[in-house]
This record gives sequence, C-alpha cells and structure tokens, in this order.
Amino acid sequence: MKKYELLLVLPGTLDEKEAENRSNEILSAVKEYATEAEIASMGKMRLAYPIKQIRYGYFYTVIFGAETKELKALQTKLELMRDLLRAIISVYNPNYTPASKMSFTTTITGANMNNEEVVVTEKNEKPADKPVDKKVSIQDIDKKLEEILSGEIISGV
Repeated sequence: MKKYELLLVLPGTLDEKEAENRSNEILSAVKEYATEAEIASMGKMRLAYPIKQIRYGYFYTVIFGAETKELKALQTKLELMRDLLRAIISVYNPNYTPASKMSFTTTITGANMNNEEVVVTEKNEKPADKPVDKKVSIQDIDKKLEEILSGEIISGV
C-alpha cells in the first residue's frame, strides 16, 4: 500500500463552517477507499486564476494510504462532489510539508523557493561570484539612446 496526498480546493464563497463541513464530507469519502486518512487545512488563499468565476479558495491536504486500484474509484467519487473546485491526487513525499510546497519568494538575484536560492541567468551565461557595479555616465546613456532611436542599431542581431 502506497501513501498518497490529495490536494483539494473548496470555493472561497463558502464561510469557514461550511468549508469545514464540506472538507469533512470529503474526508469521509476518502476513508471509504483508503486507510489512515488525515486532513490538514492550509487556509483561504487567492487562486492563480479564476475557476468558475471564483477567485479565492480554501485549500486542504489529505494524506492517506491506499491501493493503486482504489484511486480511480476515489477520483470518480470526488468529481461528483458538489462545491469541489479542484482535487489532485499525487504520491506523498514526506520531505515537503504543505507550507513549504507553497512558499515561494523572489529576490533581486532570482527566486528563492524552499530555502534554496535559484539564480536566473541568460542562456550560456554563468552566474558571477560577485555582482559587478559598472558606472555609466549620462552622456553614454544619451549616446546609446540616440543610436537606438535613429535605427543604427538593429535589435536581435
């Protein structure tokens, strides 16, 4: 038996009590097909894009153990449930907590996700050890701007 994780999104138009009741209904449906089901609330957050004209949702994760053949039946049952915007089942990875999956911040040097710094670079460019501060005079900027506006520089070449 493998461990799986179910990420579900309920509409933000529900109040907190209704969302909790719906999540408990979903948990009881999961328990029909799985064992050791535990639910965790991730709170109410803005969706990346509207789903059925809804912009906010309550996020929950359910970690459970089940046989692979039971997943299809569970997925079918979840698709028929009311007030469920999204339900995604994936293999459970204990190295990531729900909060660390959602954490993502940007910095000046690039992106910072799960406490690992990711530096965004151009193609075939290696990140420098130290940032280079190159001072440019206003006259050089004006000269370059005139070249660009006059059409002497062809972009993309």
